[in-house]
Amino acid sequence: MRIVHVHWTGLPVTGGVETHLNAVVGQLATLPCEVRSVVGTRQSPGCVYEPALDIAEPSTPDRAALLAERCLGADIVHWHNPQWHKPEVVTAVVGLLRERRWRGRFLFDLHNIDVRPEQWEFLATLPGPIVAHSEFVAEEVRRRLPDIDVTVLALALPLDEEPFRLPGTGRTTVLQPSRMTRWKGSHLSLEASMTLLDEGADLHFVHAGTQHLIWPPGIPESLLEQAAVWQRKGRVHFIHYDPRQSWAAIRASDIVIHPTIDRGAHGEPFSLSVAQAVICGRRVIASDSGNLPLLLADYSAATIVPAGDVEALTGSLREATRRPATVPTAGDRALARHLRDGFATAGRRHLDLYRTLAGAA
Repeated sequence: MRIVHVHWTGLPVTGGVETHLNAVVGQLATLPCEVRSVVGTRQSPGCVYEPALDIAEPSTPDRAALLAERCLGADIVHWHNPQWHKPEVVTAVVGLLRERRWRGRFLFDLHNIDVRPEQWEFLATLPGPIVAHSEFVAEEVRRRLPDIDVTVLALALPLDEEPFRLPGTGRTTVLQPSRMTRWKGSHLSLEASMTLLDEGADLHFVHAGTQHLIWPPGIPESLLEQAAVWQRKGRVHFIHYDPRQSWAAIRASDIVIHPTIDRGAHGEPFSLSVAQAVICGRRVIASDSGNLPLLLADYSAATIVPAGDVEALTGSLREATRRPATVPTAGDRALARHLRDGFATAGRRHLDLYRTLAGAA
């Protein structure tokens, strides 16, 4: 079986989709199939670059034709987030493959969604089933597109670890492990942490994911100027690590904070880093955005705050810094095993689905 994964971006771009894509292709490479990844990011490790997928490049018929040619030999084309950047490219490739009487199957993967009607209208036209990675996303799809087949599959994540040392020692370490962006609530984490620092709290605030961003973070300049003062004092740190180093970074933290600001369809679709925090037994503060309350519902060391509420976030962080280290319960350990097993077996489960699709063709 020949599988082609298609996405707009790949590592080293910071994001859960890119991390999953790299990991699931790596897992599939050890299984009885041929797999490759095609992305619009130049020099992405283990991926083939296609200009048609580059969100900074114009769409042209020639580029779409080259991408279609690359997909022609596949039994399964697994296209991630087809609705987000260049729907005209998706439409063109689908049309070209139909013209060539391609006998393979499409699978469309929704990592994140929003409420814009045009996205849902486009998704309704796609010629294939949909994969979601959380019940939150799957239910949103089922509610809006009841006639489309939706399968929930576990995400993949590299489980082989590399060392990484977080800056700062001897104080409580608060880590935001997501990419730096306003949507992930980076401005709220900064404000809450600096409020506590102004109060004299003995902590370090560390924000990861500050490199290889697709868009500017959107953090107010005035807030970054305040952060720069604490950076010079060695108490606020903007850092970057790769997915295999993320385990060491999260284990070295005391509190993991993840305040995505949106509710509804555009809420947090899963959160690999929060799942890692559960596996590592860290205390977690997260917003009531998307999948986060579902992911953390049975985790004893979690606090959920209203999305976008900086006062609630600050108060919960203040309380968390005064609490002792977490001691995972039996339920916490069971949840951690479930999440880790899902990450470890994602490739095999994907291959099972591909075989089912191919058999139904």
